[in-house]
Amino acid sequence: MFKDNRFIGLILILTLVITGLALTVKADIVWAQEDIEGSKDHELISRFPNSYIVYYTQKDFDEYTLPLGKLDDAELSKSKELTGKLTRIQYNMEDKSKSTLEIYHNFETALKDAGFDILFSATEDELHWRWTDRLYSDINELGKGAHYIGSENDVRYLSAEFINENEEIYVSLCVTQGRYLAYQLDIIEVEPMETGLVDVKAGSISREISEQGTVSIHDIYFETDKAELKPESESALEEIVKFLNNEPEINLFVVGHTDIQGDFDHNMELSRHRAEAVVDALVDYGIDEERLNPYGVGPLVPTSSNDTEEGRAENRRVELVKIIE
Repeated sequence: MFKDNRFIGLILILTLVITGLALTVKADIVWAQEDIEGSKDHELISRFPNSYIVYYTQKDFDEYTLPLGKLDDAELSKSKELTGKLTRIQYNMEDKSKSTLEIYHNFETALKDAGFDILFSATEDELHWRWTDRLYSDINELGKGAHYIGSENDVRYLSAEFINENEEIYVSLCVTQGRYLAYQLDIIEVEPMETGLVDVKAGSISREISEQGTVSIHDIYFETDKAELKPESESALEEIVKFLNNEPEINLFVVGHTDIQGDFDHNMELSRHRAEAVVDALVDYGIDEERLNPYGVGPLVPTSSNDTEEGRAENRRVELVKIIE
């Protein structure tokens, strides 16, 4: 990412604005303590001065639930599911003269100046005390070594979005005052996952339909939280078409599945729309629409645990089920 000059301005602007001056990360700035080994600031956003990294992880492709609302019966009332490059950095600082408001305001100002839209923001008075606990322990679990980010203390949170024709970037920021003055910075750069590592073949579809009456297709990809098929789904769709052309007597239920995160009714509707999108694509390839029946079952038929990211990825799928006449 950022392979040309179109983001130079963004990177420069997204340095923190302190007392009217743009502050970039320079070698001559002395941090209060050393960063943990292997960590670094994100290339897009510099740190608040005199803070140090206590937790760092980066994954080339992962999923993330971006908060857009408060807790409702222990679930986020509104959120957005994202996939892409995920960087998570937790900073501490020992300067007792600073406040959560000052840190939050500097990040908020820098993000807005860089063209980000603030999608959601709130303080501890507006959030339930378990909000950050749920966010960082269950929804977007922090790994081993992360410090506790709790909302029973002074907390300020925001979710921000930057989208243009080339990039889609999201920022989740939580600033809290507990034992330490700390802030958690999560940056999600939405991009397609590398595909083509595993192929779905017409022969394997035929075999599983013959032996089990059903086959799960995991490499049909959709835009995040939408029923719009991604171009990288083409190879899987073509193999389904080959199977149907080779087996003209077989009719199918095309069943959409989601994981359990998010609103139940929304997931049920989304899974149905995604099944319908697959049917529409197969019809465009020349398959008779009468042979295909789309249904959505949302999160009701998991094949793996929804407690882990890997399990939720397995549960998000399209399933082909043989219709017995």
